[in-house]
Amino acid sequence: MTNSIDVIKPFTDILEEESIHNVQIIGGINTVALMNPETFINFKAKEVIAPDSLYLPTIRDDKSKTLRDLDALVLSSNPIDVARVERLMDVTVGAELEQSVFSIVSGDKLRKQLAHPFGMAAVLAVVSDRYGRPSGIDLPEGMVSSGGMVKSLFPFAVPLEPESMETWSLLVKNMRVPIPNPAMSVINYATRSITGVRAKDADKIDTMATSVLQKAPELRDWAVDGPGAKQLGLGLLLRSLTPNHAHVDYFGTGRPIVPLSDLADNEMFMLPNRSDEEKRLMIAETALKAKLISYFESKQAFVSWWQNHIEQKIDAIVKHK
Repeated sequence: MTNSIDVIKPFTDILEEESIHNVQIIGGINTVALMNPETFINFKAKEVIAPDSLYLPTIRDDKSKTLRDLDALVLSSNPIDVARVERLMDVTVGAELEQSVFSIVSGDKLRKQLAHPFGMAAVLAVVSDRYGRPSGIDLPEGMVSSGGMVKSLFPFAVPLEPESMETWSLLVKNMRVPIPNPAMSVINYATRSITGVRAKDADKIDTMATSVLQKAPELRDWAVDGPGAKQLGLGLLLRSLTPNHAHVDYFGTGRPIVPLSDLADNEMFMLPNRSDEEKRLMIAETALKAKLISYFESKQAFVSWWQNHIEQKIDAIVKHK
């Protein structure tokens, strides 16, 4: 079966050739490399060095038997930058992996959520995004980073500091892959969904987090007290929304689960000036979404059906394919 590494190499090669330095590969071979016991992490050089034997088939090994994703984050909100990366990925990768390119989202989308907290934009917010600063809306003090960005999963947000988006390199065979900081790779899984780490990813992320912290203990300080701290806090807060509150505290912070009744008073809540009744409704609605999605995510039959029949169609609509 084809190795994803061989498929991705032409894409990473062309990124280097064209001096495109604002792209990071998320998940996939990055996750597998961080889980591998033979991988070495050089904290000072910001490098993850994986064995030449690293292997990730292009077809998922679960019941869905679907193509794996190639997810690329463009650290820009400029549509021209995003379109360029999409074109290069399409030319080099083609149909061998499912392509997904995302970016820093315009603050206008976040502004719509904030202006209409019970509107459709807010209701459909079940995954986090990285946003530019929204215009016309005053966020609580300290919520916007020095770079003018926030990471939000409505109704919560944290400042997105530029240092937290630093690019590392994954070295495997004769290729160099731009990736996030390994600690941020763990945090990204914990903050991606309103349900926290999804049931199907739990064992994988537990292995990855343990491996990362054993090989580079410095990354714990980076995550707990350094550039990753705010986003780590968001991941810990999301544990409050799911029914069993069983998500792992990967970095051993010891922070307790926040009761639902206290979430609106948390510094990450974006609309502290709304009425008490509105805040209660927002939290209740958010918790209900998390409960429902968590339930369906725990059902492998549903997950396989979704991946086989729905997910690709939604991607096609979103990408206008």
